[in-house]
Amino acid sequence: DALNGPPAKDLPGRPDGDIIVYVSEVEPQLKVQNSGIAGAKALHYTNVPIGDVPGHQRGISFKGIGTALTNTTWITYTGQNTGASTKDVYVYVSDGHSHFMAAMRIRANGEVGLSNDLALGNFTAIGNIGSEVHTVVFTLSPSTLKYNVTIFKETGPAILAENKSMLTEDALNFNNPAHPMISFQHEAGASFGHTYAIGSVSITRKKPK
Repeated sequence: DALNGPPAKDLPGRPDGDIIVYVSEVEPQLKVQNSGIAGAKALHYTNVPIGDVPGHQRGISFKGIGTALTNTTWITYTGQNTGASTKDVYVYVSDGHSHFMAAMRIRANGEVGLSNDLALGNFTAIGNIGSEVHTVVFTLSPSTLKYNVTIFKETGPAILAENKSMLTEDALNFNNPAHPMISFQHEAGASFGHTYAIGSVSITRKKPK
């Protein structure tokens, strides 16, 4: 991808069909930059004004190919939380069809919390990543409606939350086939400047090493 512009939506290589989803109005928030987070480049997702964009379209999503949810799925990404702001960034995991599995909130000061319900108004703190580069692993078992989250930081022990209940309470509500998806969205409001850098994203049914 070219520097200082948004990422390509169609991803090269196999498997064919993985895509990045965002509307054109969000492009001012998306800039590919040189980075050492996870490879030569990273996507800097910065909270800058974008006007009156509907809430569900205010972010960027990484969407996998169609798959059955009978087996465990792992969604892994590497990121970094930077920029002074009072606003948060939210990370949503879903079936790619508006059915949430998990929701994570990352505050500007690095505090990480997991949502306890679909209303997304009640979060439980599980640790703090500060401004360190970190790798987040969601281990998803939709058939049992459970998930784990592991966050590896540059310093200190990993943050671990296990056997958490998915936000969707009936496995029959998940789309079949599903398109496992992870989405990032800045909290709306007048406080700008918060950047969440995304270095890599992986969606797979093969357990990470």
